[in-house]
Amino acid sequence: MDFSQKDMAQIQAHGLNIEEVQRQINILKKGLPFTEVMEAATISNGVVKLDETAQQTYYDIFEQNKALYNLQKFVPASGAATRMFKDWVFFHQNYQPGRHYYERFVRQHQLKNMAEYLDDFLNDFPGFAFYQDVIDVIKASLPDYFQLDENEQAWQLIHFTLSEEGLNYAKKPKAFIKFHRYDKHNIKTALEEHLTETRAYSTGKNQKPKVEFSISPQHKKLFDELTGQADPEHLIDITSSFQKPETDTIMIDSATGELVRDDNGNLVFRPGGHGSLIDNIQDLDADIIFIKNIDNVQKGTAQETTVRYKKILAGYLMHLIEQNKKYLMQLQKEKPVGEALQEIENFARQKMNIHFIEGYDTLNNSGKRRYLAYKLNRPIRVAGMVKNTGEPGGGPFWAKDMNGIKSLQIVEKAQIDTDDMQQQAILNQATHFNPVDLVLSIKDFEGNKFNLKEFVNEATGFVTEKSYNGNPVKVYERPGLWNGAMDGWNTVFIEVPLETFSPVKTVTDLLKPEHQ
Repeated sequence: MDFSQKDMAQIQAHGLNIEEVQRQINILKKGLPFTEVMEAATISNGVVKLDETAQQTYYDIFEQNKALYNLQKFVPASGAATRMFKDWVFFHQNYQPGRHYYERFVRQHQLKNMAEYLDDFLNDFPGFAFYQDVIDVIKASLPDYFQLDENEQAWQLIHFTLSEEGLNYAKKPKAFIKFHRYDKHNIKTALEEHLTETRAYSTGKNQKPKVEFSISPQHKKLFDELTGQADPEHLIDITSSFQKPETDTIMIDSATGELVRDDNGNLVFRPGGHGSLIDNIQDLDADIIFIKNIDNVQKGTAQETTVRYKKILAGYLMHLIEQNKKYLMQLQKEKPVGEALQEIENFARQKMNIHFIEGYDTLNNSGKRRYLAYKLNRPIRVAGMVKNTGEPGGGPFWAKDMNGIKSLQIVEKAQIDTDDMQQQAILNQATHFNPVDLVLSIKDFEGNKFNLKEFVNEATGFVTEKSYNGNPVKVYERPGLWNGAMDGWNTVFIEVPLETFSPVKTVTDLLKPEHQ
């Protein structure tokens, strides 16, 4: 594709180059291959189930050794809550109060009995932690609100929740949404609940609990205000980072195949998905990093189970780090053979889930040592997995990595060719789900940070259809943060209780018992 001087200046200013943009164009036009899953990871076949004794062992390892490690929590939190309020946005845009509009809305959108729908909605709404905030705004703007009929009351509740006249929740990130009400004076946002968790398990040799949120630049001021209110004495080391512009991607028009431009002829870039945050993780200076999504938080005492298992996962990782370090030092300095070499092989296979290349057994001792060092000296992730209860999303599988070798991966359904009966059959055998419950080690056995980009499988990105100015466009999202961006990591999956997973994907999830 030909680029004008203006295009090239734009691309360069964005931190990209022509070769990268052309690579993205090729992906958008040709697509990406599906990930080949080989079998579902299940208990005793890729997923570890710890008994109570083992749980206590790894919990104790964490408590006894946490002061030796620089610990940090990282929370992807930049996305607006648009999807969370998708149904409400639809209702707000398409429904008008009044009998004529109400009947037409029911017919057009094939809803159940509208009176029942509105009655349920009005009865449920006080259960939201932000209810009083909405009512306060409504009282100031519509003094006669409680004299309105239920059709208009429902519309006004949604209007003042979503719009700039009210709470503006449709454009705010989930981090700033009030999730939980303890009493009328103690109401917490998702961000504040994460700070509570941070205090519980992110205190290592760095002394203060430490957490970083990835946010959008336009939300920096609000973020600083909220964290300042939540932690006025600065007892937590709270930082923020932005998704880097050089990780943004271009779009092409689905019909013409041309690059998408704005009304002034400028190229349009969009954020490259959460996989872009591998750059943000690269910038963290921590020995162990906890990752958890912004919308997955528990309320009150329910956090105790989550905190316990976070410590168990981290204790397991600490054990792996120390064992791995011992064996890599032996490979480097002692040149093990015989039983000593066999011990390292067993650790790689049984504890680190490493599958060896075909022909490994024919290598001489020197070749085996080089191969073991190559496979062991890489980032490590310990990921909690919950039993699959039908939630949409990814799960643990044995799949082919970027080198075509069988390895443990977190694979999204969209990455699997469900038209292939064999692949669909493997997908149907999945027993566990990925709740995004990760504990990471990003340093080598000598304490140096890995270059995390070396372990990204670029072939595992996503091409999806979106809309821009009303026109269908193809967009490219980089390999997912816990999917292809960690393809080359050593991986351990551990079963964790379902109660550690309480996501808020839609606003009505906040009415579930675990959030009430």
